[in-house]
Amino acid sequence: MNKLLLLFFIASFSTATCLAQNYKFGKVSKAELLQDVHPDEPEANAAILYRSFDTKFTYSKDEGFTASTEFHDRIKIYNDNGNEWATVNIYLYNSKGGNSEKLNGLKAYTYNFDGKIEEIKLEKKNIYEEEVNEWYTKISFTMPNIKSGSVIEYKYSIRSPFLTTFDKYYFQEGIPVDMLDMRFATPEYLSYKTHRNGWIPFTVQNSSREKSISINYKESSDSFYVRNSKTKTNTIRFREDVSEVVLKNVQSLKKEPYSGNLNNYRTTLQFELEMTRFPNDAPESFATSWDEVASDIYKSSGFGSQLNRQGFFKDEVDLLINGVSEKEKVVKIYDYIRNKITWNGNYGIFVENGTASTFKNKSGNMADINLLLVSMLKYAGIKADPILLGTKSHGIYLFPTRTGFNAVIAGVEIDGKLMLLDASDKLASPNSLKSELLNWLGGRLMSEDGTSKAVSLKNAQAIHDAIITVDFDEDGIATASARNRYSSNYAHVMRSTLYGKKGAELNEAVSNSFNNNEVNEVEVSNLNNVHKPLSLSFDTDVTRYFETIGDKIYFNPMVVYGLEENFFKEEDRKLPIDFNYSYLDRINIKINIPSGYVVENLPEPIAVSMIDDIASYKYKISNSPTGLSIVIQRNVKTPLVAVDYYKSLKGFFEMIIKKENEKVVLKKA
Repeated sequence: MNKLLLLFFIASFSTATCLAQNYKFGKVSKAELLQDVHPDEPEANAAILYRSFDTKFTYSKDEGFTASTEFHDRIKIYNDNGNEWATVNIYLYNSKGGNSEKLNGLKAYTYNFDGKIEEIKLEKKNIYEEEVNEWYTKISFTMPNIKSGSVIEYKYSIRSPFLTTFDKYYFQEGIPVDMLDMRFATPEYLSYKTHRNGWIPFTVQNSSREKSISINYKESSDSFYVRNSKTKTNTIRFREDVSEVVLKNVQSLKKEPYSGNLNNYRTTLQFELEMTRFPNDAPESFATSWDEVASDIYKSSGFGSQLNRQGFFKDEVDLLINGVSEKEKVVKIYDYIRNKITWNGNYGIFVENGTASTFKNKSGNMADINLLLVSMLKYAGIKADPILLGTKSHGIYLFPTRTGFNAVIAGVEIDGKLMLLDASDKLASPNSLKSELLNWLGGRLMSEDGTSKAVSLKNAQAIHDAIITVDFDEDGIATASARNRYSSNYAHVMRSTLYGKKGAELNEAVSNSFNNNEVNEVEVSNLNNVHKPLSLSFDTDVTRYFETIGDKIYFNPMVVYGLEENFFKEEDRKLPIDFNYSYLDRINIKINIPSGYVVENLPEPIAVSMIDDIASYKYKISNSPTGLSIVIQRNVKTPLVAVDYYKSLKGFFEMIIKKENEKVVLKKA
């Protein structure tokens, strides 16, 4: 071979080898540490340089099969905003039967570069363990010595005896993922189905290979004089089925306006046990139903048995319900718990303190409070049952699983209709839940007989009615007097905004809700009475919406109620639009024309409906001897809009903003 060609080949091979990424733990390179920005997403605060999942099954004579999953992350921190990735939380599941997941082999390092590569080990004293509830233990740590430019790396494995459902393997995050590989190797006796999520395409490569299990056992033999015992080994050969995914350059999943919880859209893969086929045994199906999940939860001491503990509150409830109707019983018990007991901020489907302790100490998690509510309602003779929910931040599960739920509310049947109650929220009203609870799929109502049924949350709505009068004083200063009424979910939002505020703080909160206009004479009614619409009135100077040029006045008749910005700015969108609930804004504005002026030009009226009746809009303006009258109606009828409608929705709101910024022209008579 030509010497020059040989030297070129050797040099090329050496260069390629040097440039090749080494993902072995601890082999962080100088190039990784010196990288200032991500090459594909320069705006990224951090990036996952490498992520791997490796799940294996092992067998022991005492435990049978157990699974062990090794996790490995290498993450680049570009700036201070990326420091959030330096804190890691690991959740371990514990069952009531004594089985639990175990964390093994945790090792973690921070790497910095200051002329040379420095590595800082995570010390054991900085690893914290916390019992979240009877089902979960949290292991948490924050990587040491984080700076802009640091690379962090950690590795650990979780050994689990629970083989029915595995946690999701996350292939996509809010930061780019440069390289990812996943391996799931299972013995032929365990058959798993997969659940995919997200819009990043990936291929699952399936293969198989021969494996073996060696099982030691003792064999005894007796003779006339001596009893002998020998250890022998039985080797069982079987097929191991392997599923593998390799992904490169996975772009980050970015938050978009009205997109809800990003976890619902991340690209993930999850394995669920479908069937077992052990030698000499009949195949067993594990197609879990929602009823089976519900029944399992209901039997827990932290759930179903709490509903039967009633002796400690009987005297209080008897006083509340004496001589009142069925509906009044519901309201009185609901208000009693809502006003007397404080939510500690923790969600959960199982009690932390127990209903009796919660009643006594006036504090508890969501399950403590709402299971107490259900128990009291049952005692009062009301048909009430708990409803399991998964909050938006918890994620949406499309198949039956206990891990899909992390919240519980009460469901009450009155006159054949289901009423939804959350007594952990002091500002909620019946059937008006906070947005965090309004997930796509709804919930599961749990009956005492162990069955369950789906409960829709798609009927949530919000209504805002406003009446505004605009007058001019002798100096031409325009002032608006506004009266607003908020019903259903709008009332909950506004109560959350105004609750506990007085004086200047209250005025500021109202101002922020109305295009930052300075307000005065603020009055709020029914702030604490959640059973009535919330009323809000105020006065505000709206002179900035009026401009005098020569003998003409140009002004925006919508004043503080006009939409000024379209949240949907991008040309394309990847995520569905989640408005949380349908809403209806009805705005009536009356403008008294200044003395000596007449109308020269008015905007044209308009009435528009979106395709498939997703939303509608009406704008009507008229002139009369007493002044201008403007009537606006904005109505979003579909709370969750598929991404296919995005361009139509974007155009719909562009049309609204354009219309609501058109000017009225007055001229001197």
